[in-house]
Amino acid sequence: MKRTQAGFTLIELAIVLVIIGLLLGGVLKGQELINSAKAKSIASDFKNAQIFIYGYQDKFKALPGDDAGVEAHVGNAADPATTGGTV
Repeated sequence: MKRTQAGFTLIELAIVLVIIGLLLGGVLKGQELINSAKAKSIASDFKNAQIFIYGYQDKFKALPGDDAGVEAHVGNAADPATTGGTV
């Protein structure tokens, strides 16, 4: 009489668990790499902010927030009435 297999063997279950573990590990490592890249990008933006501020000061002889002649430099680009946006 031949026995029919009713379920999975322990080896098959172990292999499936190892595969699931590897997939989860890869996803978590990928997420870590994405977060690390975002943090590096933000740090780079902060380093460049000083360069942009000094460049603005050299070009217009005023700091970006204190420039009384800003409309002469950039026009009314920041005015929500002309752009249809909100501030």
